[in-house]
Amino acid sequence: MECRLCLGPAPAASSVSIFGDPHPERLEQRIRTCCQIQVKRGDGLPDRVCLSCKTSLELLISFRKACFRNNESSQLRLDDCSKIKTEEVLLEDLIWDDEPSQSTIQRKNSEMCLKSFPSESELILHKRSHPGEKLFKCDICLKSFIRKNGLVSHLRSHKGENTYKCEICLKTFTKKSFLDNHKKLHVVIKPHKCKICLKSFITKTKLVLHLRSHTGEKPYKCEICLKSFTQKSSLGTHTKLHAGIKPHKCDICLKSFIYKLGLVSHLRSHTGENPYKCEICLKPFTQKSHLVTHKKLHAVIKPHKCDICLKSFISKSKLMSHLRSHTGEKPYKCEICLKSFSHNSSLGAHKKMHAGI
Repeated sequence: MECRLCLGPAPAASSVSIFGDPHPERLEQRIRTCCQIQVKRGDGLPDRVCLSCKTSLELLISFRKACFRNNESSQLRLDDCSKIKTEEVLLEDLIWDDEPSQSTIQRKNSEMCLKSFPSESELILHKRSHPGEKLFKCDICLKSFIRKNGLVSHLRSHKGENTYKCEICLKTFTKKSFLDNHKKLHVVIKPHKCKICLKSFITKTKLVLHLRSHTGEKPYKCEICLKSFTQKSSLGTHTKLHAGIKPHKCDICLKSFIYKLGLVSHLRSHTGENPYKCEICLKPFTQKSHLVTHKKLHAVIKPHKCDICLKSFISKSKLMSHLRSHTGEKPYKCEICLKSFSHNSSLGAHKKMHAGI
């Protein structure tokens, strides 16, 4: 389990297969292009790459593309300049002071939003904020960014690299802004209060998001299925379902996930790790959400009621499962014999019969 590029350790949990990359520009092709190394399946050499080398390779690919793009842009400008005829410049037309001319000021105005900037470089950077001008693209998930440091920061989320650490609890973050918001939790400063339920929040943004739980506002809508969401991040997660983008794959059962957190949670089903424990009955759980649902059993809170038989349930998912007993719906189908089941657990037990378990 060595890395093909640096020969460092490359365990399954922190490395990727060279021949299992779903990206259109496959990993073996990138290695051949950037490193001039011939990679062939079954050549007897390591067939995995550690996450550190993978990120370095992605940055190299981005740099290579930027060089080609900039070279092409320079060539176009040179061709344009060669078409301009040389004109005689009169002495009185020259500008001798540091005051910019009116034509220079006009050139530094954005044609799209008419906003003005003191320098040409700032104008160019601003123009990228308009649609179609995000030049720095992630080769893993194809997300684009206006600035290069935005892309570098984003790549840490794929690599799992956290460079900013809290001095109090040692928790790490990919961005300094995330760390700054986290530090406010330790000093318990929550200046933004909800006027409806009096709940307090660290930032105004979190308060605005919370208020949507009272108003029912869902401003972010999916263009494919028209489903609405209260947060932009929730819409981003949802659109990945339509695109089928699941970059995080389990090396044991090959199941894929949209986010790394989902993969980490899934791996506990293979390792048997249960980090979340009930303080009352000491029952362990693999996920925090399962623990929260379990605690309602002790508190006897069943907020979800069936409108047909008035039976109550702890969670909405249990209510939905119960409703199938009234409707007769069986959404879980066996791919082998096509038999249908009302519960996923019943399908799982059925599949073991085919496997002879």
